[in-house]
Amino acid sequence: MAPPRRILLLNGSHIGDIVIATSVLPILRAAYPDAEIGFVTGSWSRMVIEDHPGVTYAHCVDHWRFNRSADSFHRKVLQFRRTRRTALREIRALKYDVALCLYTHFPDLLDISYAARIPVRVGFRASVFSSLATALVEEPNVPFIHQGARLAELLKALPIDPAYFRLRRSSLAPDSSVSLKEVCTLLESTSPADLRYRIIHMGSGAPQREFPVSFWRELAETLSPECTLLFTGRGRREMENITAAMKGLKNCINACDRLSWNGFVAAVRHAEVVYGVESMAGHVAAAVGAPCAVVYGGAAGVARWRPEGKDCIVVTNHVPCAPCLQPHGCAAMTCTQGIRPDDLVRLGPSVAGGPGVEGRQHVHSQG
Repeated sequence: MAPPRRILLLNGSHIGDIVIATSVLPILRAAYPDAEIGFVTGSWSRMVIEDHPGVTYAHCVDHWRFNRSADSFHRKVLQFRRTRRTALREIRALKYDVALCLYTHFPDLLDISYAARIPVRVGFRASVFSSLATALVEEPNVPFIHQGARLAELLKALPIDPAYFRLRRSSLAPDSSVSLKEVCTLLESTSPADLRYRIIHMGSGAPQREFPVSFWRELAETLSPECTLLFTGRGRREMENITAAMKGLKNCINACDRLSWNGFVAAVRHAEVVYGVESMAGHVAAAVGAPCAVVYGGAAGVARWRPEGKDCIVVTNHVPCAPCLQPHGCAAMTCTQGIRPDDLVRLGPSVAGGPGVEGRQHVHSQG
């Protein structure tokens, strides 16, 4: 196989999934330094790769199954068809040589790579459209393999030096003057480095993973006398939750809907610690090298979906029923029962010599 001129990656899922998927870019860049890389995402996660230095072309396909908007199913299908047509025109015009479908379940968009007539199409054997692939890879049947490592299995269908797989690491676009200005405006500072601040990100794309407002209120009461707290989030529901969590407290800034994507990434990059739940915030922290302490339930599997940063701490209860793979968990939720706000501080990354577990990935079990 001749070195490909253009490689297309496809993953229509949500922000955290795309941040994880960027971890294969260093492998491809090392193996094929002259190749141009395109990436198909949904419009809801396109910003992750739009300014990424490792990605040359960004395409958008809004598959109805990933669409979390309040639109009717009919409108979601129409949007999918419209964006699919546009993306196909773009992809065909660029004449990609290789397609890698970086999603392990339906819809992995393998059918799009086939419709675009890309000569080499790599997907997982479990794909609904596996018959359309030119090469198939088995997904590892072990629950403790990280999602990024699972996606990297696809690359083994290509002639790549195994040594390059050690380079796998998520990354995001560097700060710009505009993104830094957003953060500085919120903090009323000339530089984010001039202030000590921590981020509390209460929300998740899957609300069932969230903790009560009272949990975050207690955390804010503990931390706000010592440092500035930046509450991040998007949308009316998260705005209301943040307002309630920080009401009457000093040194708290409501940044909900006040940061662009690049501004949010810059804020995370310069934060002392990011606190949150199972959401994209932890993966962003891992990608930019920021310390974080996040609470995970066991439904999807902690080992598979944890942030991969060396200073990323996951607090959870290891229980025999995890991962249960139930979208909404169970009534008991023993995997998160008994976790308290001060556990995030006590077990999280140490700050300026304070308490915490410093300098290593750690999954702490309360059970």
